[in-house]
Amino acid sequence: MTVWQAVILGIVQGVTEFLPVSSSGHLVIAQQLLGITEHALTFDVVVHAGSLLAIVLALKDELALMWAGFAGLFRGREGDAGGAGPAAPEGRRLLGQVVVATLPLVAAGLLFRDLVDEAFSSALVPVVLLFATGALLLYADRAARAGAREAAGWSHALWMGLAQALAVLPGLSRSGVTMSVGMMSGLSRQAAARFSFLMAIPAIAGATVLELRGLLAGQAVSAAGADALIVGAAASAVTSYAAIRLFLRFVRRGRLAPFAYYTWALGLVMLFML
Repeated sequence: MTVWQAVILGIVQGVTEFLPVSSSGHLVIAQQLLGITEHALTFDVVVHAGSLLAIVLALKDELALMWAGFAGLFRGREGDAGGAGPAAPEGRRLLGQVVVATLPLVAAGLLFRDLVDEAFSSALVPVVLLFATGALLLYADRAARAGAREAAGWSHALWMGLAQALAVLPGLSRSGVTMSVGMMSGLSRQAAARFSFLMAIPAIAGATVLELRGLLAGQAVSAAGADALIVGAAASAVTSYAAIRLFLRFVRRGRLAPFAYYTWALGLVMLFML
């Protein structure tokens, strides 16, 4: 893998990881267009690490709130009456909701790993699920209503967590399906987007750890040199951060329908590439 190939794939990963358009579908197309046939696990690890760094920086306020809630638990045990601070209860609630939203993904990974592996080996499954992603986005966009909630509740966390578990299948956009389900359960577009991105932190971290385990086991270590890995990670981090910030600004007023049409177009491109 050349440096320029690494830059392009890092950009593709960064932009599509957080937009509701399926990063897996884009990476398949990009790799074919660039003539990359080998799977470089090292590169997967570093570009996901770049995306993880970006989302931590973009959602630092929510993470600081969650940390205050977590730290408040231990301060309370030590008898520090004022140590927890007024943000601690809200932080604990948000932390608990992220945990609830992550549990279905963990269960899906443990129980349906073979089924997911089979889905990734199929060329048709991602195409079909891209069309499903677009349909879900369009339906959720039209179902969005005035007066929607601006903060996720426990039921939203559970429903969005179940949606995230389904998104382990190739072609289903993780951000797309979780946002759609959040909006369908009563959240505003912006609230659904922010909580979807927050849910992505343990999801991406877990995926990166699994890839790292494969790397340590010597599975397809790398077709990329150190320079390609560095620029790939940097490209992923910068574009991920930009995509998150721009998308959060867009959903304040914009609609998700254009992303639905885009996923359908991408599905058609992949269909012709079969």
